[in-house]
Amino acid sequence: NWGNGHECEWYGVGCEAGENNVVSVTYLDLNSNRLDGTIPREVGYITSLEQIHLWGNNLVGSIPSTLSQLVKLHTLYLDKNHLDGEMADTFDKLENMKHLDLSGNRLRGHIPHGLGSLTNLRDLRLSNNFLTSTFPVSLISLSNLQTLLLDSNAISGTLPSLVGEMRSLVTIRIHENDMKGKLPSFTDAERLEEAHFDGNYFTGPIPHFGSPRLRELYIGQNALTGSIPSNIGNLVKLEILDANANKLNSTIPTSISNASALQFLDLSHNKLSGDIPRGFSNLLWLHEFRLDHNRLRGRFPDWFGTMERLEIVHLNNNLLGGDLDLSLEMGDLDDLLEFAIENNDLSGVVGEAMCDLLLDVLTADCWGSPPRVDCSCCTECF
Repeated sequence: NWGNGHECEWYGVGCEAGENNVVSVTYLDLNSNRLDGTIPREVGYITSLEQIHLWGNNLVGSIPSTLSQLVKLHTLYLDKNHLDGEMADTFDKLENMKHLDLSGNRLRGHIPHGLGSLTNLRDLRLSNNFLTSTFPVSLISLSNLQTLLLDSNAISGTLPSLVGEMRSLVTIRIHENDMKGKLPSFTDAERLEEAHFDGNYFTGPIPHFGSPRLRELYIGQNALTGSIPSNIGNLVKLEILDANANKLNSTIPTSISNASALQFLDLSHNKLSGDIPRGFSNLLWLHEFRLDHNRLRGRFPDWFGTMERLEIVHLNNNLLGGDLDLSLEMGDLDDLLEFAIENNDLSGVVGEAMCDLLLDVLTADCWGSPPRVDCSCCTECF
């Protein structure tokens, strides 16, 4: 209905009365409307705009520089389009900006340092673009920033140590970039709930995380070395710990069993040694348990049958030895889908209780005559 009647009655247009009851256009809400073409530069002339919602369309071209005139703008959602070009200094003077989402486009170039002057900014989402250069140090000054999403770009360089002191941060995602160097300590990031650093080239030890609210910690697919900090067990709300594909070379600290909310634990593809802590039997919410491709020794855990929510167990490619002790309670794990124990030094029988589960993946050292593990229902033998 655009072009007919008053603009405040048009679809997706919102108005409010301001000083002297003058009615002005304050928001555009046209998300997911299959819009194509470019964003008209004339949008930047509607200086009363406070919110623009254009996400989930098929918009192309660059972000018009005229948006820099929208000094009242506090919310801009242009995500999930096909916008390209560079961000330049379009947003540097929009001091009221609180929510800026440009993710899921084709933006390139560097992240403007001028964004660090937007002191009211709470959410900055630039994921899934082609942004390069380094992490802009100016972002550290954003004392109200709660969400920082820079993942799936080509950002390089190191992560400034002061990022770990951003007390307002709740979510930080910089995974799938080209960053290197050591991860800073996040001892002072006391509100942090989600931290995603996986898929980079970070080296050095696993840093300290001090937030009692931390629920998700992704540090896998890097080149981290050293031990797994015992204080991870203090993260009582931690649900996801993913440290796979690093170069960690310690034993597994028993203290992890104190993180009783854990649902996903992946320490696979490291150089971990020693026994699997028996205290892991206390992780009753655990769904996925991945310790494969390490150097773990000792006897096979006999306590899996008590972990009723297990869906995936991968212990293959370790040095576990002795008798394969699968309790009858294993047959009660109705949610179990995958159970992989091949390439160890185990011997024994995978019994009828396990076979009755009809798992998608059940693998063991059941090749040969006689096999080390007798398994009539394995999906693959090694």
